[in-house]
This record gives sequence, structure tokens and C-alpha cells, in this order.
Amino acid sequence: MSVRARDPILVLGCGAIGASAAAGWSAAGHEVWGNDRRDLTPLVERGWLRKQVGVESLFEAATVVLALPVAGILGALRRLPFHDRQMVTDVGSVKGAVVEAAAASLGAGVAFVGGHPMAGSEGSGYEAAREDLFAGASWALCGSGDAVGAVAVLVRELGAQPLACDAAAHDRAVALTSHVPQVLASALAAELESRAASEEEARLLLALLGPGGRGMLRLAGSSFEVWRDILAANRVQIEHALAAVRDRAAQPPETLGEEFAAARRWYARLPRPG
Repeated sequence: MSVRARDPILVLGCGAIGASAAAGWSAAGHEVWGNDRRDLTPLVERGWLRKQVGVESLFEAATVVLALPVAGILGALRRLPFHDRQMVTDVGSVKGAVVEAAAASLGAGVAFVGGHPMAGSEGSGYEAAREDLFAGASWALCGSGDAVGAVAVLVRELGAQPLACDAAAHDRAVALTSHVPQVLASALAAELESRAASEEEARLLLALLGPGGRGMLRLAGSSFEVWRDILAANRVQIEHALAAVRDRAAQPPETLGEEFAAARRWYARLPRPG
């Protein structure tokens, strides 16, 4: 199975992720169509999309990319009439529920590969899209058969690195690497906002916010509309990860030496820019 340049790729949902993927595939020579509630004329004018189409064009697309919130992905898998010999993938941040819905809803002739690019920002909408958004990023792929290889080719065309993994293992990992950081950043920012009861207090908090705090709070600008479905779909794993982090952080200060040492060992594993 392969994706030929003349075979249309239909991107359902042209927000930051969907529009960025469309831009990269168009640059690679593919015919890319977009579907979204918003007017996609700006993306057509940039050359990121060949045209904006309705859902009825689903029948004409060889590959369909579900670049929707998790609830939208689940709904699309259950309701849309995908046809045999069609390849379907998604970009949702939770894989277990998505892979289960695909297995229960899609016909045997539809090839499905769950996907999750580890890229993005606190921005949303196609205004936050970039042609190079996925450069160097890991892109988890959950599936089997020739379709995984075909989606991996598309992923590499965006500059990302495909990573085959089990859906359950993916959800356990991202609970800790992606979902808990978002929850903690939003909770910290909300607590800061609640303590800024006066302009004087707000100025003091802002003035004493150092580089570490600012770095942690980058995610606080994220939209709950984007994260609501993710947090609900991966709730069990997120709760386990939060409990583990809370237990470590709540130890008496004099006993935290081992935690700091373990943290430094993990920090040393992180790849450095360049």
C-alpha cells in the first residue's frame, strides 16, 4: 500500500495540526483537500490546500486524515461511510479509545492507523499552523500491516520520525510526558490568577516570575476546548501519573535528595538542540 501524489488526501479538521500537515503534504506534491467549519480560503490561497470540500467528498479521497478533537475523531469513525481500499489515520492525543472505535466501526476493507504527532503549541486554529511544525518530531503510529508503512512515508514527508507503538503503552506514556504537564501548567496558572486579588499583588507575582516559572507556564495558554476530550479519554492513566508525581513532590524536603538525583539523571537523557 502506498499514497500516490495524484490520489487525494482529505484532511478533516484544519486547525493547527491539520493545516500544518496539509501544508507539508502539498509541498511534497500531494493533492490535499480540506474540510472544516471555517472558511479555508486563506489556506487555498497559500497553496496549502487544493480546495475546500464537503464531507460528501469522502468517497473520492484515497486517504483520510482525522485532524479533529478526540471526540470528533471518535464520532467520525462511528458515523462516516468510509469505503473499502481507503486508508484512514488520525492525529489524536489518545490512542486506546480511537483504535478501539476504529476496530468496532470500520469495515474490513478500510485500513486504519492511529497516529499522534508530538508537536504543536499552545495556539489553536490554522493561524497557529506552520509548514515546519513537525520537523524532527516523533509521530506515534498504532496499527499493523502495510498501512503503517504507507502512513510512515507520509509522516517522513513532513520531517517527522514515525514511531510504532502499542496504543495502551502510548496512552500510559503520554499521560506523563504530555497530559500531566498540561494539567500542572493550567493548575499553577489558575492558582496564580486566584492570588492576584489586587493589581499590586498581580504586579508582584509577575515581577517575581522567573525563567523556570515562565517556561512551565507556556502551556497555560492552551484551550480547554482542545484538551477536554483528551483529559476525559485518558483519565485513568492521567490520574495514576498525577498521583505518582504528587507522592514524590509531597515528601519532606530533607528526603528529596534522591528525587533530585533521579531528576538530574533523566534530564541528562534529554536531547539537546543542535
